[in-house]
Amino acid sequence: MRGGGVARVTQADVARAAGTSMAVVSYVVNGGPRPVAEGTRQRVLAAIEQTGYRPDGVARALVGGSTMTLGLIVPDIANEFFAELARAVEHAARAAGRTVLLANSEGDAQTELALLETFLERRIDGVVIISQAPITAARMLERAGTRRVFLGAAPPDDSSIGVDNFGGAVAATMHLVGHGYERIAMIGGPDLDEVADARRDGWQHALTSLGAAEEGAFVHQPFTVDGGYVGGLQLLAGDTRPQAIFAASDRQAIGLLRAAADEGISVPDELAIATFDGSAASAYAVPSLTTVQQPITQMADLAVRQLTAHDAPPLHAVLEVGLVIRRSCGCSRPWLEPRRL
Repeated sequence: MRGGGVARVTQADVARAAGTSMAVVSYVVNGGPRPVAEGTRQRVLAAIEQTGYRPDGVARALVGGSTMTLGLIVPDIANEFFAELARAVEHAARAAGRTVLLANSEGDAQTELALLETFLERRIDGVVIISQAPITAARMLERAGTRRVFLGAAPPDDSSIGVDNFGGAVAATMHLVGHGYERIAMIGGPDLDEVADARRDGWQHALTSLGAAEEGAFVHQPFTVDGGYVGGLQLLAGDTRPQAIFAASDRQAIGLLRAAADEGISVPDELAIATFDGSAASAYAVPSLTTVQQPITQMADLAVRQLTAHDAPPLHAVLEVGLVIRRSCGCSRPWLEPRRL
């Protein structure tokens, strides 16, 4: 016992138990660089089991050049979409023989950069990141020689995977217009956010191209339940209440449902709602949410493949989304499968 804890078993302990040198133990543990006779190798393996020795992953990385570990940074792990994305990335990484370290930046650029620094200290092989400061993050990772894939906003020369945010917003808004709604408002995302801006542009484009009678009301809010609740109260408090609202995220739409309930407004009878993300939670809201569904599994598979494939060229993917029709928009019969746009 040392300092009240159990002493860590070292390669020296294994070497004593096997009757070999530490160099031979290192060759067995790291698979080289020199060959070891089979009989000696078996003695070392038996000593490892006997002593309970566990190789130091970082030390092995210095020898082998890989920790077999990937990092994932998301802005809000409480957001169902990001939680589902994290699970998909973990599944894809496990299939590729990798482990994932998950970190939550809380939507703060400085927190994100501090988390990246921690990941780099652990010598991760690559990182999947939804970044609040993509240019700074890319420079940091480039200096460290660490592979990266940005989801959403990304520097132009870095690998990125996104979805058709503009087209998805157009489709959701067009669907609401198709119901005959003329006053279609929007709860948008944060100001100067690339994804939020694309969804707002799609909403505006649909209203303009389809000749909506009035320009819709708009509010900026965070991609959170609280943001949807506050934004909903703002939009519903006006003299001319919207007939429909497009929310930029499922989390906002769930908050909007609460705002409508608190105001005594029935959805979809008095207010129609459509949203964006396609998280599992959207199917279990009351009423279930009509939503633009992102291909989470495809995003995760592409990201992990990009990080683990040797000499992969930069990837710039924009994936298709699908419109899932449920009750919140006013449709009496939901579509069981998403309609690809």
